Amino acid sequence: MSDQSTERPERTRMSDVVYEQLQTLLLDGVIQPGERIRVDVISRQLGVSQTPVRESLNRLEAEDLVTKTHLIGYSASPKLTPERFEDLFEARFLIEPYCSGLAAGRHQRVEIERIAGIAAEMRARYQAGMMSYGAFARKDAEFHQAIIGATGNSYFAEIFAKLHCHLQLFRLLRDSRVTEEALEEHDLLVTAVRRRDAKAADAAMNAHLTASRGRLRSAFELAPPTVAATAAAAADALAEDS
Repeated sequence: MSDQSTERPERTRMSDVVYEQLQTLLLDGVIQPGERIRVDVISRQLGVSQTPVRESLNRLEAEDLVTKTHLIGYSASPKLTPERFEDLFEARFLIEPYCSGLAAGRHQRVEIERIAGIAAEMRARYQAGMMSYGAFARKDAEFHQAIIGATGNSYFAEIFAKLHCHLQLFRLLRDSRVTEEALEEHDLLVTAVRRRDAKAADAAMNAHLTASRGRLRSAFELAPPTVAATAAAAADALAEDS
């Protein structure tokens, strides 16, 4: 009985470790969008059995980071399209500023301390060079989830969790502005929520999302032209010559 009770937590911990390692590989771009993810290969690379690898891939599939195809297996999901990107931010603008205002008025002391603690940890680890891009993405998601959790409304928390927005957005672009400027914006949010200034918290989150959207839009501007776009440009050039 005791052997079974100790085996299950150990397996759970191993699954969590493998999950974080795979998620980091996806967020850091080591595993590219569309790339095949073979369970046996990952198992050998990480030195674990295939069970925690499969469990981790199932969790990543629920986060839309991994796609499972019948008879083929797992692969890294495509990045957001420009249209999906804009849709995602439209949803965030409806939810997060309002929730930030609610959190300012409703939060418990333990909740604002947790929010401030996450922001402080992000800054300290990032400035010390001890935080990977993937780890920053996870902490950023945790920060935003903590703010929404401080509203006391579980429906908002459930809706936001289903967006998986940070995991998707951080795959678009690796740029120091994405991280460094976000730290400053987080500090303004913490201050507004701590002061119970609902209007300022709403405005701070709105400004944060506006800045974040602007930073990440450059991912599409820097993207290489698609085959269709290249063909269209060639056709236009031929038309002009004729």
